[in-house]
Amino acid sequence: MSRRYLLFGLAFLALAAALAIPAVAQPGGGPGCWGFGAGTPSATVPGTVTLDAAVQRVKDVLAASGYGDLRPKEVMEFSNHFYVLVVEKGTGKGAMELIVERNGVVRPEPGPNMMWNLKYGHMGSSGFGPGMMGPGMMGPGMMGPGAYGPGYGPGFAPGAEQAPLTRERARQVAQEFLSRAFPGATPDHGTEFYGYFTFDAERNGKTFGMLSVNAYTGQVWYHTWHGQFVREKEL
Repeated sequence: MSRRYLLFGLAFLALAAALAIPAVAQPGGGPGCWGFGAGTPSATVPGTVTLDAAVQRVKDVLAASGYGDLRPKEVMEFSNHFYVLVVEKGTGKGAMELIVERNGVVRPEPGPNMMWNLKYGHMGSSGFGPGMMGPGMMGPGMMGPGAYGPGYGPGFAPGAEQAPLTRERARQVAQEFLSRAFPGATPDHGTEFYGYFTFDAERNGKTFGMLSVNAYTGQVWYHTWHGQFVREKEL
């Protein structure tokens, strides 16, 4: 077995293990967890990381990993951890979604960020760091229209959607899901990533959760690992 396939297999097993553990029960981890956070975390006592400290941790990790063209755009605090939206400086397009644990460890968010991201997704290559998420590994050829992958429901029927969804179409799909699962809830304007869209779920103008829509299959993946929403900050 080649080293490339061995490393790919290990990465897949790591992802499967993460998705199998409820978010509320996941440990903080340690330095280097999920390929990020090398070195001693800025805060090692659970519960001491603040909103701004979480953003700084992400900035430090991006700089250390060579992602000089990316920046944090938004940070959200949930009861389980912090969520940080990272975008490309040049295009403003969503690049990756990161989790900052209460002890300062930074790791890629599970779910769509790792399985549907065509440019920065964890499954895109066999290593970590810059270039770890090359395009094509989880592209439309593997998750095409009608595919049954992770997420809510089968998505569209084969041939129903030939081109990637527009933001508005993806938002309609998100609204259809929320109307069934959380009556009265609506999606926000959303963020476009490479291969999918992520929306905040709101009720009465207040955020309570998050969901993503695959741009090629129309599947919806609700983010169940965050816990209760606390607050957010635009950067």
